[in-house]
Amino acid sequence: MKRSLIISALLFAVFAFSSFAQESKSEKEYKYPFNEAGITYRNVTVYKILDHKDAYIIMYAKQHGSIGTTTIPKSWYSQDGNKSPKLSFRPLPKGMAPWMTIISKDGSFNHVMVTMPFSRAHAAWGVADSNADVGDTSKETLEIAY
Repeated sequence: MKRSLIISALLFAVFAFSSFAQESKSEKEYKYPFNEAGITYRNVTVYKILDHKDAYIIMYAKQHGSIGTTTIPKSWYSQDGNKSPKLSFRPLPKGMAPWMTIISKDGSFNHVMVTMPFSRAHAAWGVADSNADVGDTSKETLEIAY
């Protein structure tokens, strides 16, 4: 009697543990999507933003310590009633360095968010020469080299 009770308890324990150990069919079929919406982003450190009358000239960190430069038209910041802006600014959290986030949707540029101190007296802000060539200010995409 004791022997059959012990064997049945062991068999019950084995079946109970095996049922918990198996993945359910619904868990096997559902794969957690990495990028279901097709949205990706890339953060780069910003060294300085020069304010020009037509655009922002941004100096940013590239790989291996080199510095890259890009321009962002100021027209991207204004909001139309129908479209969301391609450029937005966020306040810089205390103790952090400025950065910008380039957001792409389905592999093409969507918009850029720049995280900077709002005070223009901060060392990360500067003023560009009004005669500086900022390139095409009617461009619709942002191409930067990382």
